Amino acid sequence: MSLSMRDMELSEVMAMLSRQRQVNILLANGVNANVSFNLYDVSLDDAIESIARVAGYAVEKSNGKYFIVAHDSAGKYAPNGLTQVRSFEVQYADPGVLAEMLSPYLSGYGALNVLEDRRLLIIEDTPEFVDRMARLMAEIDRKPRQILIEAQILEITLDDDDAFGIDWKNLFTSDGGSGSFGTGGLATGEGNGFFFNLATNDIEVALDALRSSGRVRTLSTPKLLALENQESEVLIGDRKGYRVTTTINQVTSESIEFLESGVILQVTPSIDSNGSVMLDIHPEVSTGTVDASGVPSQTTTEVTTRLLVSDGHSVFIGGLLKHTLTESRTGVPVLGDIPGVKRLFSNRRKTNTNTETIVLITPHVVDDDLNQPWNTEPRKVIDNTQLVLGREVNRIGQHVTDEFPSLNRPDSDPPLELTLSPSLSQHRSP
Repeated sequence: MSLSMRDMELSEVMAMLSRQRQVNILLANGVNANVSFNLYDVSLDDAIESIARVAGYAVEKSNGKYFIVAHDSAGKYAPNGLTQVRSFEVQYADPGVLAEMLSPYLSGYGALNVLEDRRLLIIEDTPEFVDRMARLMAEIDRKPRQILIEAQILEITLDDDDAFGIDWKNLFTSDGGSGSFGTGGLATGEGNGFFFNLATNDIEVALDALRSSGRVRTLSTPKLLALENQESEVLIGDRKGYRVTTTINQVTSESIEFLESGVILQVTPSIDSNGSVMLDIHPEVSTGTVDASGVPSQTTTEVTTRLLVSDGHSVFIGGLLKHTLTESRTGVPVLGDIPGVKRLFSNRRKTNTNTETIVLITPHVVDDDLNQPWNTEPRKVIDNTQLVLGREVNRIGQHVTDEFPSLNRPDSDPPLELTLSPSLSQHRSP
């Protein structure tokens, strides 16, 4: 087709083409401009697109219909004019983070809004893409699993025979899961250094022997229930405050910060598809002081490592050495305090103490499925940690027992499976 116009309104040109070619051409609100053009031997599609482009607009074609729209609205008209609105309740994930993850998977016609206070995502898109979003949310917004972590942090006093640390390698007979990172500044004796392995009966025998000689001191036996992929921390010690002065652009501000010291255990657990537990571990044994001028100082024994261990198995970490020099003074009462002669009646003594800190960690994957009998190992683990979980466990356990008394009878039929799904609302635009 060939067509020539001068200074004619876009709406009139499109109306003329619609009548001549018997096609549906729709203009969005506010779309209009004067156009001039000369077209020779072009198709209808090329003619409509060229004329709209000259006027500064875009063309979308769907089901034989032509839509003339502004460029910033292009791509927002769904095929057949059909979109669907559905709301999704976010159970466990952060709604804002989840919205950022899902946004790239919307179609060109889709939109996503977040109601943070109600933990809702509202998605408008074509039915296929809304269903796609629902499947993605089901994969991402899953109930996180929990891991009960039992730890023992022990301090062993070393004697002259093992001043460079105990040679733990000779105590282990298991090859699986062992490894050593060498001395790494933690020990200097041959064959000794930072060491980890799966705990075996050999290590228990060795620890019992050391306990019988009074060389083992238990620093802490923390137990904590942690969500997978979330860092948990246990601090058994104190926080000493000190002042920090900051000057920015000649404006001085003062704040209080705290020096943490004592026995600190930081653990981030995760569970793989085989049920094994990956542990990011940071045990620390430290002492800290703040002097009269407010300057903090700290002596610490710590390590950061990542280990993979089977559910219910223990991991041993050793080779964390510490050297302590203490000075004590003894003397005759009164005479030992008189200036000038106190040296004759008192004695100063320096004592060198070498210690090694070892850590035993045992992860237990906790299965809280109501269909799991309560006489299984995970339930026993929870029962043995009432101190950690407190009254809430007793109350929850009593509630479940009252509602599902068959759970107390292993030989009874399993309770009905209850499935909870997010509430969905749906709207179809004409």
